[in-house]
Amino acid sequence: MPRRTTRLAATDWVDAALGLITTEGVASVKINRLCAVLEVTKGSFYWHFDDIDALWEAMAQRWHETHNSRPTELNALASLPANERVVTLATMLMSDRNLTVETAIRDWARTNPRIAATVQQIDRDVFDVIYSAMIELDLGEIRARLIAGLLVYAGIGYIHGHDSLPNPTPDELRTAISGLLSPARDH
Repeated sequence: MPRRTTRLAATDWVDAALGLITTEGVASVKINRLCAVLEVTKGSFYWHFDDIDALWEAMAQRWHETHNSRPTELNALASLPANERVVTLATMLMSDRNLTVETAIRDWARTNPRIAATVQQIDRDVFDVIYSAMIELDLGEIRARLIAGLLVYAGIGYIHGHDSLPNPTPDELRTAISGLLSPARDH
């Protein structure tokens, strides 16, 4: 194996692991495979992490940081109407890379309480962004909370069901969200 001449940081390992999930799937995240990709020995891995679980925790933390930047990205789109910001968030979350890593992190969260806490925080952060947009649309607190919750639950369902169900386009998302936001009618 060729030896690397520069020293790796823990973030290099995390980035490589997230890259492997995207290109080769969750099962590829193994110390030997990462060492081959990064062209280093196992000693480099153990310099940064106690074990593979510690790497997964660092991956979950990085994923949380990535999600934390998304509201900032949305705030940068503040000139868009609130419903367009929600569609933009949904479209960002539906990217192939996001889905692959999100699925892996959520699966790992089922057995690791620290990662589960990170996933729960991500869900709350996404809910807060959507809820704020709904409040901005003057839907009232109760309706804003219900619609934001519905959209977050739909997004989580999409993560787990996107391979077996039709995938909506951004235009279809826009239409569906517009329908949810239309004035409530008395029956």
